[in-house]
Amino acid sequence: MCSTTPTSLIQEQLSPQKTSAYLSKALNMSSSTSLAGITPPSSPPSPAMSMESINGDFEEPLIQQPARKIKVMIIDDNAINLSILSRLLNKHFADTIQLTSVMNSGVSALDQLSRDEVDLILMDIDMPVLSGVQTTTAIRNGDSLDPDHAILEQNKHVPIIAVTTSDDDEQKELYRQVGMADCVSKPIAIPKLRMAIDQALKNVPTLSGG
Repeated sequence: MCSTTPTSLIQEQLSPQKTSAYLSKALNMSSSTSLAGITPPSSPPSPAMSMESINGDFEEPLIQQPARKIKVMIIDDNAINLSILSRLLNKHFADTIQLTSVMNSGVSALDQLSRDEVDLILMDIDMPVLSGVQTTTAIRNGDSLDPDHAILEQNKHVPIIAVTTSDDDEQKELYRQVGMADCVSKPIAIPKLRMAIDQALKNVPTLSGG
């Protein structure tokens, strides 16, 4: 298990009862909630995300090339983490990724997903206002938090991979229940991220060639 920080990225130790309550709260999030205009506060960068993540010698090919290059959205409330993960993708996944967009909150991500289609989402978990679990739940429900702009149909089914230090078995089960495809732990190992992306894309016919 990855280490955590004493900041807003602190890993929650969830009992089965708390997990059930947390999942219930996420699944029952009201679509009438208006969060427009909210700017979530930033949290310090997780020590798991560092320049070592993009300088490692991990040049492994994808197991299976997608039928076309993909559009990826990264969601993380920390600007440094967003920059590092974006550079990591540009360096190690240029053969796979056409475009990377970065969102600094679940709220801004939901708004963007009501406008532009994406093929894959890399989701931080510990974020203010809307956590990664709550954001994923809203995406699966097609809830953009704006009644005039629903989540685009393709985006409701887009593969979502958690990228987090909150990665114990209980939490991974929670991610699976709300509709995430996989969980990649910080610090990121390029081969593991490649495998998670490849496996997620196999379930998308327009990308897998199926």
